[in-house]
Amino acid sequence: MTRQKKEIIKKIDDLEQWIEVDEELGCGFAPAGAYDETYREIDRLREELARLQHYANVEDMLYDTRGCENSGCPW
Repeated sequence: MTRQKKEIIKKIDDLEQWIEVDEELGCGFAPAGAYDETYREIDRLREELARLQHYANVEDMLYDTRGCENSGCPW
């Protein structure tokens, strides 16, 4: 995996973790739409990651089952 892909994955993880922590510490009282921009950034990063991994779109990347035969994937 290239450095660029690793950085994108790390950034997505950081953003998702930030949302999770903010919701937990804020007791779930964030105003409507508080995370919309963050979710758009996550979607943009996933699109970029899919492109770098030569997938047509994010759905193809997320639902690719190659390599799951012995990894314990639920599907």
